[in-house]
Amino acid sequence: MSYNTKNYTEQGGEKTVIGGTLEIKEGASVTGLPSAPNQAASTATNVAGLKDDLNALLLKLKDTGLMKPDTWNVSVANVTTALSEDMTANQDKVESITIEDNVITVTVPVDGLIAYESSTPAQGTHKWVAILITTGLPAITAVKYNGSQLTSADADEAAAVGGQAGDIVMWLKCDEIVNQPKSFTLWSSGYPEATFTVVIAEPETEE
Repeated sequence: MSYNTKNYTEQGGEKTVIGGTLEIKEGASVTGLPSAPNQAASTATNVAGLKDDLNALLLKLKDTGLMKPDTWNVSVANVTTALSEDMTANQDKVESITIEDNVITVTVPVDGLIAYESSTPAQGTHKWVAILITTGLPAITAVKYNGSQLTSADADEAAAVGGQAGDIVMWLKCDEIVNQPKSFTLWSSGYPEATFTVVIAEPETEE
């Protein structure tokens, strides 16, 4: 008998790799596989209701891992409305905000920023810059940020600085992030948890 090395169990037995064919004989059983939560039979009486029920089923399949999840389509931008003179001065110094491979780069001269107190005193005094993160979803109340569910208050905060539905406003402590990039996660039903990193880049100086 020859052995097919495409199928093997790694040392310790914690991982088995199937590179060939896994055959389940009659009478055998496989346990522990993921299953989607129950979806009740639809009682919809119109097309819109049927669509909602189908979408609910698709989300359950994606969250369980039985269907490939959707891909995040995140974009970033500067805020369009400033709430104070100090904020205006700092936002005006932002040269660009870009995202590539989940890395958000904010180009701004940190030394030229004004340090001012947050409207939430516990956040302290820092060289604040606000950016808008567009999630690509119709509402951020369906999003978890670092594991915490966003609320209508978060949506209102984004709207106050010019954000639209689906936007998150992120306040950056540029005096800290310039030395230590900031990472955060986003999750929503039907989407995988994704990690993003914010870095501060100094503008290039002309020689």
